[in-house]
Amino acid sequence: MAFYLSTLEEDVKKIYMRLNIFQPEQINVEKIASAFNIYLHYEEADSSMFCIDGSYSIVLDNRLSPERQWEDFAHELCHVLKHYGNQFIMNKLFRQLQEFQANSFMYHFCVPTFMLLKIAFPQLESEAIKLIGDTFNVTYPFAAKRLEMYKRKQFSLLLNKTITKQICI
Repeated sequence: MAFYLSTLEEDVKKIYMRLNIFQPEQINVEKIASAFNIYLHYEEADSSMFCIDGSYSIVLDNRLSPERQWEDFAHELCHVLKHYGNQFIMNKLFRQLQEFQANSFMYHFCVPTFMLLKIAFPQLESEAIKLIGDTFNVTYPFAAKRLEMYKRKQFSLLLNKTITKQICI
């Protein structure tokens, strides 16, 4: 079955291609931050992003596991790459939209679809979740949600193909 990448999935793939990252084991927070001239700080504070005089910094909570820090980094990276303005003074609905977009980006950036497509998944869902978590260095709850997103898209494509085929008959 053909698998079509969404605009977000294509954007993520382009970022990784531009960074010469093609395999999960090549993914590295420091390398990605450096490529975008983002200063990384590990502090005992909630993860966040800020910009001062055009220079971006991402603070990662040093109390979190490396897997959670990676997830937070991807969320904050979306704000750096795609969002403008100070969230503290913007309209609540616009801030919620940006957070929704950053969360969606986070799942696709931490576990890129173009890399998932190359993986042969085990039959048991629990084993597939463990494989995703271990391969992409994300938490297992994160891996479970990402797997669900991936499976839901595959089902949607299959359903669409079936309906289209029936209409054409």
